[in-house]
Amino acid sequence: MAKITLNNFELSDIKKVVEEVLEKQLKGFSTPKKNELTLLTRKDTAKFLCISLPTLHEWTKTGVVIAHRIGNRVLYKQDEVHQALHQIQTSKTRGGLLC
Repeated sequence: MAKITLNNFELSDIKKVVEEVLEKQLKGFSTPKKNELTLLTRKDTAKFLCISLPTLHEWTKTGVVIAHRIGNRVLYKQDEVHQALHQIQTSKTRGGLLC
């Protein structure tokens, strides 16, 4: 049977212990670095841009979005997709997916 002891702690001591535990636990989570390369599949890229796969194919052929081929797979760098978003001029067109 475990031994339980009760002590009187001050609020500052409890805060310090909780902060230490949280800091220790949060170190396990890593934040994505800006230099980290993130590759998106065609499906993920189309979903991110709210367009269909044929539209993504046309944008890739015309150079709106830059694609990279690895074997049979076509992948897109997330940074380049973000840059393409800034380059696209919006226009009023009918059709397409609603986001």
